[in-house]
Amino acid sequence: MGYHHVIFGPMFSGKTREMQKIYSRERGRKGIQVFKKYSDKRFKGIRSHDGIRFDDKDVYVARDVDDVERQLRDDTEIIMIDEAQFYSSKLVEKIREWVEERGIIVVTTVLPTDYSGRTFGIAGDLLAQADVHTPTTAICEYKEGGRCDNPATRSFRKVYSEKQILIGGHEAYIPMCRQHFAKSMKLRKGARAK
Repeated sequence: MGYHHVIFGPMFSGKTREMQKIYSRERGRKGIQVFKKYSDKRFKGIRSHDGIRFDDKDVYVARDVDDVERQLRDDTEIIMIDEAQFYSSKLVEKIREWVEERGIIVVTTVLPTDYSGRTFGIAGDLLAQADVHTPTTAICEYKEGGRCDNPATRSFRKVYSEKQILIGGHEAYIPMCRQHFAKSMKLRKGARAK
């Protein structure tokens, strides 16, 4: 029996680490394929910000949902998709088909909101349609009179860019709690208005 398991949270919250736990547990027992949309030039394959890796032979780059479908092997029982919010809405329907018609387990990681705090692509639909939800949080790294250290649920972009997708790590993003994210966005808007 298939199901859809979504792991969601801000950057640096351990989404990829959570997916890797499932991968490590099931590898060798079930056929697994792991997909990512972008070829991150910083490293090959999929790696978490803290260095956890997937076996490169199980990792595939797929530009779109049709590309995922073309690369699926007949023996695949688990499909893992890292950063699923980057794909089109076609992925939501395709996951339903894989789960309901083919009995495949699908595990996705999702950034629920983008750098501006809006729902990121298809993240809301993936969360609404999933059978299992694993939330992750980071620690708020806002610094003003000391570090906040409250649970972070947002990814604040430190560098200016209005592009929704900007691949980066700590040089470009920090995790923040809701209150400090809102405060930082308000300060940024005020600075730009001047």
